[in-house]
Amino acid sequence: MPEPLNIDTKGNITIKINLWSFLKVCLILAIAFASSYVPLNGLTPSSKFCLMLFVAAAGFWISEVIPAFATAIMVIVLSIYIFGWPGGMLHFDQTGYRIFLNPIASPVLVLFFGGFVLAAAATKHGLDVRLARAFIKPFGTHPQMVLLGIILTTGLFSMFMSNTATTAMMIAILTPLLRNFKGRDPFKKAMVLSVPFAANVGGIGTIIGTPPNAVAASVLTGIGQPISFLKWMLIGTPLAFTLLFILWIVLIKIFKPKEDHFEVLFPEPLMLTWDLVIVVLTFSVTILLWLTEPLNGIPAPVVALLPIMIFTMFGIIDQHDLKKLDWDALILVAGGLTLGVTMNSSGLSNVLVNQFSFFHLSPFLLLMIIVLFSTMVSNFMSNTSAANLIIPLVTSMAVINPKMGAIAVAFACSVAMSLPISTPPNAIAFATHAIETKDMAKYGTLFSLISVICIYFVLFVLHLVWL
Repeated sequence: MPEPLNIDTKGNITIKINLWSFLKVCLILAIAFASSYVPLNGLTPSSKFCLMLFVAAAGFWISEVIPAFATAIMVIVLSIYIFGWPGGMLHFDQTGYRIFLNPIASPVLVLFFGGFVLAAAATKHGLDVRLARAFIKPFGTHPQMVLLGIILTTGLFSMFMSNTATTAMMIAILTPLLRNFKGRDPFKKAMVLSVPFAANVGGIGTIIGTPPNAVAASVLTGIGQPISFLKWMLIGTPLAFTLLFILWIVLIKIFKPKEDHFEVLFPEPLMLTWDLVIVVLTFSVTILLWLTEPLNGIPAPVVALLPIMIFTMFGIIDQHDLKKLDWDALILVAGGLTLGVTMNSSGLSNVLVNQFSFFHLSPFLLLMIIVLFSTMVSNFMSNTSAANLIIPLVTSMAVINPKMGAIAVAFACSVAMSLPISTPPNAIAFATHAIETKDMAKYGTLFSLISVICIYFVLFVLHLVWL
């Protein structure tokens, strides 16, 4: 693919082409074109074009030969140009193309954006470090208890902040401590591994915790089965904290500390400012309104507009802070939602689901297959991309409850942590050089399998409730 422009001393402009990337693009497009000739029962001209788009998007997301957000934009644009024309394949009128643009303004994306703004304000004005200090300090100085404090604090933060930002903050806090480990103390690995694993797991606790949750919530809203912020927490938060405690037990059983005393050193306390007071009050009110949604009747996305308005009005965050938000994550989610709309509109979802004999499987076995498949796929591609591809298909299956299917995929994508490339938190932890790829493969896979079992148990209970 084209790399950045090179301008020599004479002003001549050249573009370097990565031949291997170009060949991969050609191969993916060739496979996508060939997929339209696969003999699938029920394929129509519109579903054939959609199948090519689906295969191309999957190939680009898996290979990352182009940025993931660029693939999402490709999906949105091609959906409009191929299927949105008046009187075209889907026989739309002049306004029909809007169904492919609606996901860009999805209420769940507004909710996610509000979560990004909250996290940015908390980080900028030191609320995150203050909270980390308040949560970790009470656990004392015994290594095993300090580890528990780190795990619980990381998991809690990742419920309301980006998993990546949470990991970066916690690793920065732990860096001075890691330098003080003597020799090859195995507990150093436990400290480093605990942060990305806890961040990945903690993200399942709330809708805004991680992008796959937003994908699941948006798809469910699109099919008329929305799930509230509180209801998601009632399912995700107990599971998240259960997994966090299991993570702690696993790590202290595997890694034994050589020291019996150490403590985490925090940066010097920050001055109390009016900006910080506004951040604390707004943060508290926003979370309270989210948790009491059934009582106050204000939808969670509407509540998310409150911190956006207050923080920008009072200069808590400025245009430079807004530029630093994870816009690519929002675009990626929007592209996935558009792909789901396109698959449903073209009939491809039904075609693909009907190709497999799901009806002779029990819902319990099918859920296990879905969870395992989602976890496996997410280890080799972005968990958001995996959720974008899998959730629309799962919610089309008549055998299981759509809410259970969407939640299962979202949870499963978040617990894929076997490789440094599996999630950004894994990559950040790997960059400390305190762990090796084999450590992450061994212990990440172990904890992923434990998490899958716990997720399946929760889904089993939910299945009985939602029957």
